[in-house]
Amino acid sequence: MVLASSLYKSAAFDEEYHLVVGVTYWRTGDYRLATEHPPLSSLLATLPLLTWDDLVLPLDDPSWEAADIFPFATKFLWDANARSVEMVETARRPLLLLGLLLLLSIYGWAWQLWGRGPALVALCLAATDPNLIAHNRVIGSDLALTAFAFFACWQLWRALVQGRQWAWLWFGIATGLAMATKFNGALPGAVGLVAIFLTPRRDPTDTYGGRLLRLIGAGAVALGVVWAVYRFDVGPLEIPGWPAWVVVPAPHYWWHVYDIFFVIVDLAGTLYVFLLGEAALHGWWYYLPVAIFFKTPLPLLILGSLGLGWFVLRGNLRREAALWLLPVALLALGLTGLKSIGVRHVLPALPFAVVLAAGLWTWQPPAQFRRLAVQLGALVAIWCVVEAVRFFPHQEAYFNQFAGPWTRWSTILVDSNLDWGQDLPALAAVMAERGIAQVNLAYFGNAAPEKYGVRYAPLPGFRRFVDGIELTAYNPHTPEPGWYAISATSLRLGTLLPGQVGLYRFFQERTPDARAGYSIYLYEVNYPAAMPVVRPVVEGARVADLSPAALGMGPGERSQVKWRRDGRVAIHPLGAGYTAPPDLRPLDADLGGVFALVGYAVTSGEPAQPGMPLVLRLVWRKGAAPMPQPAPTRGAPISAFVHLTAGAPHEVVALYDGWSTALRGLEEGDILVHDIVINLPDDLAPGG
Repeated sequence: MVLASSLYKSAAFDEEYHLVVGVTYWRTGDYRLATEHPPLSSLLATLPLLTWDDLVLPLDDPSWEAADIFPFATKFLWDANARSVEMVETARRPLLLLGLLLLLSIYGWAWQLWGRGPALVALCLAATDPNLIAHNRVIGSDLALTAFAFFACWQLWRALVQGRQWAWLWFGIATGLAMATKFNGALPGAVGLVAIFLTPRRDPTDTYGGRLLRLIGAGAVALGVVWAVYRFDVGPLEIPGWPAWVVVPAPHYWWHVYDIFFVIVDLAGTLYVFLLGEAALHGWWYYLPVAIFFKTPLPLLILGSLGLGWFVLRGNLRREAALWLLPVALLALGLTGLKSIGVRHVLPALPFAVVLAAGLWTWQPPAQFRRLAVQLGALVAIWCVVEAVRFFPHQEAYFNQFAGPWTRWSTILVDSNLDWGQDLPALAAVMAERGIAQVNLAYFGNAAPEKYGVRYAPLPGFRRFVDGIELTAYNPHTPEPGWYAISATSLRLGTLLPGQVGLYRFFQERTPDARAGYSIYLYEVNYPAAMPVVRPVVEGARVADLSPAALGMGPGERSQVKWRRDGRVAIHPLGAGYTAPPDLRPLDADLGGVFALVGYAVTSGEPAQPGMPLVLRLVWRKGAAPMPQPAPTRGAPISAFVHLTAGAPHEVVALYDGWSTALRGLEEGDILVHDIVINLPDDLAPGG
């Protein structure tokens, strides 16, 4: 199910970052991009790409020298390599093995705790859990950390409770792997430090001092694993005030352990987050409890709660400390509200809940109820399978029955709980099914929509489409007619930046006309034919910052905004007020029905003089055809090139390259008069 669902999903938000970290590390040995997470899961995911001879790594791009992962990842995955989609799907497959490791660990620990029957229940709960399925098919660190941390705690339990000495070695290795996967991967080590004193001694030879020595040995093994992942690098830390002569193993790792705390704290208050209808620049202490309540399948939510109660009543809390310390630590960190963006940040707690839920089946009911207990177990298994199948292949967007219909989910939680940029293939399918040629797309994600067959005009959205002329010209008050595809996160938070949260308020109270998966909502915008239209021309300002009154809108009116950069271009809506200049040289050159170049005139006087600017007036008429999109996906979608040549056409002595109006808002019949400036060289010789 994990592999099959992967084929229906576009690259999730963080996948390109993990992918580029792995590829650059394998190809160059340089870990400069591994700043937000250690590189282990990225290295595992990108192993199959080592055989790709045609993989292009744009190390000449300035973003590589600057160690700026955001533009470099986009350049690498979506621009420099043609097989972008295939690359993502290939890199997802190795992480399936970590999912298998997790399932085997859950079964093994539950079997040793409760027996074979409860272990099968635990296996069923885990194998059908939508959250585990979703993150097992994503190139990322969440599922990898979950697998390594759970295995580490299991080995810690085996060492303390069963007295298995080799388990200390496995505990150290697994903890090291967790540390090399995510910067909070050291939590199993902290759990071990508490558990060695909390877990009762087995016999007089099992001393606390001996446990502490074994824990220190396991810690040394864990640090060795981390050091190996960083290629046994040694050097000084980059912490201010750190002496250059004091060197440590894997300094890059320890610097970012230090730095990540300040990054998390500094980012708080810069981007909006969302919970239960409220957008805010702060987190909530109850964010993760709410997310767990709505995102956990009801069978696990109910059985996990009952299993926890049964576990506490049995009085084995000290003996089974390794089973509950880590999820408690994760929940405690979550209650700080610093990571109010997704339930995935407590994903490592989920396998422990599964094992606790399975513990219910250790209860021995009276004989007359034993058959009922077996039937209940079968019913739970069927319920779990139905939940998993019902949401295929949309497990990222899973909400349980308490959340109500899908139209309400984005009023509860967004971001990776619902919308992680994963539904571009579904959007392309819906467009084909409904005959939609092009959508206005407000996309929350990093993937290139055109790689998945989506034809679109970009709207503002985090992180791919944040700025540019076309985004500046978007009119949020009365969007122009057409189809709109809006990601759930964009719908509630705009671009996540202050002042832009309400960009899509126009759509928030409307029922979507269709959906792509569960994360992209489609709306068809039409207005009554008799509705009055005002056509203001906005210069320079972001249209979203202007009030309806500033756009000249009155009650019952809508605005069709025309946007220009400056006064060097005049826009005549529907041709009103346009008079052809007397010196216009007519061309009427049709450009695919999108524009026609009506003609041109030289307004700075002739002949042209060396060292002086030449002003050329270009007159355009908007046609009925839309501009083919994307063209391109970033930057300006259109440009006019004017070349001044000396004799032969290829002898360009001066040129202009630019465009001064937005395409958005233009209508058939609009006239655009561009005055462009060509700066002539001082040494330009007379000639034709």
